[in-house]
Amino acid sequence: MNIHADFIEGCKRDAYEYYFEEYEKEVTYFDKICEEKSSDAAYEKGTVLTGPGLLDEKPYGEDYLSIGLAEAYTWYIRIREYGNLLPIEGSTLEDVKAKAGDLIKKWAPMWAIAARNTKETLIANIHNYGGYNAGHHDTFDATISGGVLDDPSGDGVYTGTVGSPMSYITLSGDEWTDPNGDTYYNGLSLDPSPENFKEAYELMTRTNAKTESGAVAVIRPKVLLCANTTDALLWRQILESDKMAGGNINDKNVLKDLIDNIVANPFLNSAWATARAWALIAAQFGVRLYHRIEPEFDFFEDKKSNTFYGRIRMRIGAGVTNVKYIVGSNYPTS
Repeated sequence: MNIHADFIEGCKRDAYEYYFEEYEKEVTYFDKICEEKSSDAAYEKGTVLTGPGLLDEKPYGEDYLSIGLAEAYTWYIRIREYGNLLPIEGSTLEDVKAKAGDLIKKWAPMWAIAARNTKETLIANIHNYGGYNAGHHDTFDATISGGVLDDPSGDGVYTGTVGSPMSYITLSGDEWTDPNGDTYYNGLSLDPSPENFKEAYELMTRTNAKTESGAVAVIRPKVLLCANTTDALLWRQILESDKMAGGNINDKNVLKDLIDNIVANPFLNSAWATARAWALIAAQFGVRLYHRIEPEFDFFEDKKSNTFYGRIRMRIGAGVTNVKYIVGSNYPTS
Protein backbone atom coordinates (compact mmCIF):
# COMPACT_ATOMS: atom_id res chain seq x y z
CA MET A 1 0.00 0.00 0.00
CA ASN A 2 3.03 2.25 0.48
CA ILE A 3 1.81 4.12 3.54
CA HIS A 4 3.42 7.57 3.63
CA ALA A 5 5.04 9.08 6.72
CA ASP A 6 2.82 12.14 6.63
CA PHE A 7 -0.29 9.94 6.80
CA ILE A 8 1.11 8.09 9.82
CA GLU A 9 1.93 11.37 11.58
CA GLY A 10 -1.57 12.60 10.85
CA CYS A 11 -3.03 9.46 12.44
CA LYS A 12 -0.89 9.97 15.54
CA ARG A 13 -1.90 13.60 15.82
CA ASP A 14 -5.60 12.74 15.58
CA ALA A 15 -5.26 9.89 18.08
CA TYR A 16 -3.63 12.09 20.72
CA GLU A 17 -6.22 14.82 20.21
CA TYR A 18 -9.21 12.50 20.67
CA TYR A 19 -7.46 10.65 23.49
CA PHE A 20 -6.78 13.67 25.70
CA GLU A 21 -10.14 15.18 24.91
CA GLU A 22 -11.77 12.11 26.47
CA TYR A 23 -9.20 11.40 29.21
CA GLU A 24 -9.63 14.79 30.87
CA LYS A 25 -13.44 14.53 31.05
CA GLU A 26 -13.64 12.26 34.08
CA VAL A 27 -12.47 12.65 37.67
CA THR A 28 -9.61 10.37 38.75
CA TYR A 29 -9.34 8.54 42.08
CA PHE A 30 -5.91 6.90 42.03
CA ASP A 31 -4.04 10.20 42.33
CA LYS A 32 -5.84 10.99 45.60
CA ILE A 33 -4.50 7.88 47.35
CA CYS A 34 -0.99 7.39 45.97
CA GLU A 35 2.20 9.23 45.21
CA GLU A 36 3.19 9.56 41.54
CA LYS A 37 6.77 9.41 40.26
CA SER A 38 8.49 8.99 36.92
CA SER A 39 10.61 5.93 36.13
CA ASP A 40 13.34 5.13 33.62
CA ALA A 41 13.95 1.48 34.50
CA ALA A 42 12.38 -1.98 34.41
CA TYR A 43 11.74 -1.78 38.15
CA GLU A 44 12.14 0.65 41.02
CA LYS A 45 13.78 -0.06 44.36
CA GLY A 46 13.72 1.90 47.59
CA THR A 47 15.09 1.48 51.07
CA VAL A 48 13.58 2.51 54.39
CA LEU A 49 16.47 3.64 56.57
CA THR A 50 16.76 3.77 60.35
CA GLY A 51 18.40 6.86 61.75
CA PRO A 52 18.46 8.94 64.92
CA GLY A 53 15.15 10.03 66.33
CA LEU A 54 16.81 12.99 68.05
CA LEU A 55 20.09 14.80 67.66
CA ASP A 56 22.62 14.00 70.39
CA GLU A 57 23.72 16.85 72.62
CA LYS A 58 27.39 17.64 72.15
CA PRO A 59 29.21 18.11 75.46
CA TYR A 60 31.42 21.17 75.57
CA GLY A 61 34.91 20.44 74.37
CA GLU A 62 34.06 16.96 73.10
CA ASP A 63 33.45 15.50 69.65
CA TYR A 64 30.07 14.97 68.06
CA LEU A 65 28.71 11.47 68.51
CA SER A 66 29.15 9.41 65.35
CA ILE A 67 26.14 7.39 64.21
CA GLY A 68 25.34 5.15 61.27
CA LEU A 69 22.34 4.55 59.08
CA ALA A 70 20.99 1.05 58.73
CA GLU A 71 18.63 -0.39 56.13
CA ALA A 72 15.32 -1.36 57.70
CA TYR A 73 13.45 -2.64 54.66
CA THR A 74 13.79 -2.68 50.90
CA TRP A 75 10.78 -2.55 48.57
CA TYR A 76 10.52 -3.24 44.84
CA ILE A 77 8.01 -2.11 42.22
CA ARG A 78 7.83 -3.81 38.83
CA ILE A 79 7.05 -1.72 35.77
CA ARG A 80 4.29 -3.40 33.76
CA GLU A 81 3.46 -2.96 30.09
CA TYR A 82 -0.07 -2.58 28.75
CA GLY A 83 -1.44 -2.03 25.27
CA ASN A 84 -3.63 -3.03 22.34
CA LEU A 85 -3.53 -3.26 18.56
CA LEU A 86 -6.27 -1.97 16.27
CA PRO A 87 -6.15 -3.59 12.79
CA ILE A 88 -7.37 -1.47 9.88
CA GLU A 89 -7.70 -3.73 6.85
CA GLY A 90 -7.91 -2.56 3.26
CA SER A 91 -6.72 -3.63 -0.17
CA THR A 92 -5.66 -0.12 -1.18
CA LEU A 93 -4.27 2.95 0.51
CA GLU A 94 -7.51 4.77 -0.22
CA ASP A 95 -9.45 2.07 1.65
CA VAL A 96 -7.21 2.42 4.69
CA LYS A 97 -7.37 6.22 4.68
CA ALA A 98 -11.16 6.14 4.49
CA LYS A 99 -11.41 3.73 7.43
CA ALA A 100 -8.58 5.11 9.59
CA GLY A 101 -10.10 8.50 10.31
CA ASP A 102 -13.37 7.01 11.48
CA LEU A 103 -11.78 4.24 13.55
CA ILE A 104 -9.30 6.54 15.27
CA LYS A 105 -12.08 8.94 16.18
CA LYS A 106 -14.02 6.06 17.75
CA TRP A 107 -11.16 4.13 19.34
CA ALA A 108 -8.96 6.90 20.78
CA PRO A 109 -11.62 7.92 23.34
CA MET A 110 -12.11 4.24 24.25
CA TRP A 111 -8.36 3.87 24.71
CA ALA A 112 -8.40 6.94 26.97
CA ILE A 113 -11.02 5.31 29.19
CA ALA A 114 -9.13 2.00 29.14
CA ALA A 115 -5.80 3.65 30.07
CA ARG A 116 -7.38 5.61 32.90
CA ASN A 117 -9.20 2.51 34.18
CA THR A 118 -5.95 0.52 34.06
CA LYS A 119 -4.26 3.01 36.37
CA GLU A 120 -7.28 3.07 38.64
CA THR A 121 -7.45 -0.72 38.87
CA LEU A 122 -3.72 -1.09 39.50
CA ILE A 123 -3.95 1.18 42.54
CA ALA A 124 -7.36 -0.08 43.72
CA ASN A 125 -6.12 -3.70 43.70
CA ILE A 126 -3.56 -2.82 46.35
CA HIS A 127 -6.58 -2.27 48.59
CA ASN A 128 -8.83 -4.97 47.08
CA TYR A 129 -6.23 -7.62 47.90
CA GLY A 130 -4.24 -5.77 50.56
CA GLY A 131 -5.73 -7.74 53.45
CA TYR A 132 -5.22 -11.21 51.97
CA ASN A 133 -3.42 -13.34 54.57
CA ALA A 134 -1.43 -15.19 51.92
CA GLY A 135 -0.74 -12.07 49.90
CA HIS A 136 -1.74 -11.69 46.26
CA HIS A 137 0.77 -12.71 43.62
CA ASP A 138 -0.31 -10.55 40.67
CA THR A 139 -0.71 -7.43 42.80
CA PHE A 140 2.34 -7.51 45.05
CA ASP A 141 5.05 -9.80 43.62
CA ALA A 142 7.49 -7.58 41.72
CA THR A 143 9.55 -10.49 40.36
CA ILE A 144 10.62 -10.13 36.71
CA SER A 145 11.47 -13.38 34.94
CA GLY A 146 14.77 -14.07 33.21
CA GLY A 147 16.85 -13.25 36.25
CA VAL A 148 16.02 -9.53 36.09
CA LEU A 149 14.53 -9.32 39.58
CA ASP A 150 13.62 -11.78 42.34
CA ASP A 151 11.35 -10.01 44.81
CA PRO A 152 12.35 -11.25 48.30
CA SER A 153 8.96 -10.29 49.76
CA GLY A 154 7.07 -12.67 47.47
CA ASP A 155 3.30 -12.25 47.26
CA GLY A 156 3.13 -9.71 50.08
CA VAL A 157 4.66 -6.35 50.96
CA TYR A 158 8.22 -5.53 51.96
CA THR A 159 7.76 -6.49 55.65
CA GLY A 160 7.52 -10.19 54.73
CA THR A 161 9.43 -12.82 52.76
CA VAL A 162 8.70 -15.31 49.98
CA GLY A 163 8.18 -18.05 52.55
CA SER A 164 6.24 -15.87 54.97
CA PRO A 165 4.45 -13.10 53.05
CA MET A 166 2.96 -10.17 54.93
CA SER A 167 -0.23 -8.47 53.82
CA TYR A 168 -0.46 -4.72 53.32
CA ILE A 169 -3.12 -4.52 56.06
CA THR A 170 -2.30 -6.70 59.07
CA LEU A 171 -4.54 -7.41 62.07
CA SER A 172 -3.58 -7.68 65.73
CA GLY A 173 -1.88 -11.04 66.18
CA ASP A 174 -0.20 -10.84 62.78
CA GLU A 175 2.08 -7.86 63.41
CA TRP A 176 5.24 -6.97 61.58
CA THR A 177 8.44 -6.30 63.54
CA ASP A 178 10.58 -3.21 63.04
CA PRO A 179 14.39 -3.44 63.30
CA ASN A 180 14.32 -2.10 66.88
CA GLY A 181 12.01 -4.96 67.94
CA ASP A 182 8.75 -2.99 68.15
CA THR A 183 5.71 -4.70 66.63
CA TYR A 184 2.85 -3.03 64.78
CA TYR A 185 -0.42 -3.76 63.01
CA ASN A 186 -2.48 -1.44 60.82
CA GLY A 187 -5.73 -3.38 60.42
CA LEU A 188 -9.02 -3.33 62.33
CA SER A 189 -12.34 -5.14 62.07
CA LEU A 190 -14.68 -2.24 62.70
CA ASP A 191 -17.65 -0.90 60.73
CA PRO A 192 -18.03 2.79 59.86
CA SER A 193 -18.99 4.84 62.92
CA PRO A 194 -17.72 7.92 64.78
CA GLU A 195 -16.24 5.84 67.62
CA ASN A 196 -14.52 3.42 65.26
CA PHE A 197 -13.08 6.35 63.30
CA LYS A 198 -11.56 7.60 66.56
CA GLU A 199 -9.95 4.22 67.24
CA ALA A 200 -8.42 4.10 63.76
CA TYR A 201 -7.28 7.71 64.09
CA GLU A 202 -5.42 6.98 67.32
CA LEU A 203 -3.85 3.84 65.89
CA MET A 204 -2.40 5.83 63.00
CA THR A 205 -1.46 9.10 64.69
CA ARG A 206 -0.24 7.75 68.04
CA THR A 207 0.39 4.00 68.24
CA ASN A 208 1.95 3.52 64.80
CA ALA A 209 3.44 7.00 64.47
CA LYS A 210 7.01 5.86 64.97
CA THR A 211 10.04 5.68 62.74
CA GLU A 212 11.65 2.30 62.04
CA SER A 213 14.11 3.07 64.85
CA GLY A 214 11.27 3.72 67.30
CA ALA A 215 11.41 7.53 67.38
CA VAL A 216 8.23 9.61 67.36
CA ALA A 217 6.93 10.49 63.90
CA VAL A 218 4.12 12.80 62.82
CA ILE A 219 1.58 10.91 60.70
CA ARG A 220 -1.80 12.45 59.98
CA PRO A 221 -4.54 10.97 57.82
CA LYS A 222 -5.78 13.22 55.05
CA VAL A 223 -7.99 10.83 53.09
CA LEU A 224 -10.75 8.43 54.03
CA LEU A 225 -11.08 5.70 51.42
CA CYS A 226 -14.35 3.81 50.99
CA ALA A 227 -16.41 2.19 48.25
CA ASN A 228 -19.03 4.23 46.41
CA THR A 229 -21.88 2.71 48.44
CA THR A 230 -24.21 4.12 51.08
CA ASP A 231 -21.21 3.99 53.42
CA ALA A 232 -19.78 6.94 51.49
CA LEU A 233 -22.85 8.98 52.47
CA LEU A 234 -22.55 7.78 56.05
CA TRP A 235 -18.93 8.91 56.17
CA ARG A 236 -19.93 12.32 54.86
CA GLN A 237 -22.50 12.55 57.63
CA ILE A 238 -19.90 11.52 60.23
CA LEU A 239 -17.04 13.70 59.02
CA GLU A 240 -18.62 16.70 57.34
CA SER A 241 -21.62 17.57 59.54
CA ASP A 242 -21.33 20.61 61.80
CA LYS A 243 -23.02 18.72 64.63
CA MET A 244 -22.28 15.21 65.84
CA ALA A 245 -24.39 12.67 63.95
CA GLY A 246 -26.98 11.13 66.27
CA GLY A 247 -26.08 13.43 69.18
CA ASN A 248 -27.77 16.36 70.85
CA ILE A 249 -28.43 19.39 68.68
CA ASN A 250 -25.66 21.37 70.40
CA ASP A 251 -23.00 18.65 70.23
CA LYS A 252 -20.17 19.99 68.08
CA ASN A 253 -18.73 17.48 65.62
CA VAL A 254 -15.10 17.27 66.70
CA LEU A 255 -14.34 14.95 63.77
CA LYS A 256 -15.11 17.58 61.17
CA ASP A 257 -12.04 18.81 59.25
CA LEU A 258 -9.81 15.97 60.49
CA ILE A 259 -9.95 14.53 56.96
CA ASP A 260 -9.34 16.60 53.84
CA ASN A 261 -11.02 14.29 51.36
CA ILE A 262 -13.44 11.34 51.30
CA VAL A 263 -12.59 9.19 48.27
CA ALA A 264 -15.55 6.97 47.36
CA ASN A 265 -13.76 4.80 44.82
CA PRO A 266 -15.82 2.81 42.26
CA PHE A 267 -12.80 0.64 41.39
CA LEU A 268 -12.84 -1.08 44.77
CA ASN A 269 -14.33 -4.50 44.07
CA SER A 270 -17.60 -6.00 45.31
CA ALA A 271 -15.93 -8.08 48.04
CA TRP A 272 -14.31 -4.96 49.46
CA ALA A 273 -17.60 -3.03 49.30
CA THR A 274 -19.65 -5.88 50.79
CA ALA A 275 -17.22 -6.13 53.72
CA ARG A 276 -17.84 -2.42 54.39
CA ALA A 277 -14.09 -1.87 54.27
CA TRP A 278 -12.59 1.57 54.75
CA ALA A 279 -9.22 3.13 55.40
CA LEU A 280 -7.51 6.22 56.73
CA ILE A 281 -4.63 7.20 54.46
CA ALA A 282 -1.93 9.83 54.78
CA ALA A 283 -2.78 11.03 51.27
CA GLN A 284 0.06 10.49 48.80
CA PHE A 285 2.31 8.52 51.16
CA GLY A 286 2.78 4.76 51.42
CA VAL A 287 1.70 3.69 47.91
CA ARG A 288 3.52 4.80 44.79
CA LEU A 289 2.60 4.80 41.09
CA TYR A 290 5.50 4.97 38.66
CA HIS A 291 5.05 6.29 35.12
CA ARG A 292 7.62 4.77 32.75
CA ILE A 293 5.85 5.46 29.44
CA GLU A 294 2.66 7.47 29.31
CA PRO A 295 0.14 6.21 26.73
CA GLU A 296 1.71 6.56 23.30
CA PHE A 297 0.35 5.84 19.85
CA ASP A 298 2.01 4.32 16.82
CA PHE A 299 0.76 3.32 13.37
CA PHE A 300 2.45 0.91 10.97
CA GLU A 301 1.85 -1.28 7.95
CA ASP A 302 2.11 -5.07 7.79
CA LYS A 303 2.69 -5.68 4.08
CA LYS A 304 2.32 -9.45 4.40
CA SER A 305 -1.28 -9.20 5.51
CA ASN A 306 -1.96 -5.89 3.77
CA THR A 307 -3.12 -4.51 7.13
CA PHE A 308 -2.54 -1.14 8.73
CA TYR A 309 -2.33 -1.18 12.55
CA GLY A 310 -2.84 1.36 15.26
CA ARG A 311 -1.22 0.65 18.62
CA ILE A 312 -1.41 2.09 22.10
CA ARG A 313 1.13 1.16 24.77
CA MET A 314 1.70 2.28 28.33
CA ARG A 315 4.24 1.26 30.98
CA ILE A 316 3.44 1.87 34.65
CA GLY A 317 3.99 0.15 37.98
CA ALA A 318 2.62 0.45 41.49
CA GLY A 319 3.42 -0.88 44.93
CA VAL A 320 3.65 -0.26 48.66
CA THR A 321 6.54 1.82 50.03
CA ASN A 322 5.46 2.23 53.66
CA VAL A 323 2.79 0.41 55.68
CA LYS A 324 2.54 2.99 58.48
CA TYR A 325 0.71 5.56 56.37
CA ILE A 326 -2.56 3.63 56.42
CA VAL A 327 -5.00 2.07 58.85
CA GLY A 328 -7.52 -0.18 57.13
CA SER A 329 -10.65 -1.80 58.50
CA ASN A 330 -12.71 -4.79 57.36
CA TYR A 331 -10.30 -5.59 54.50
CA PRO A 332 -11.13 -9.03 53.02
CA THR A 333 -8.55 -11.60 54.14
CA SER A 334 -9.02 -14.12 51.32
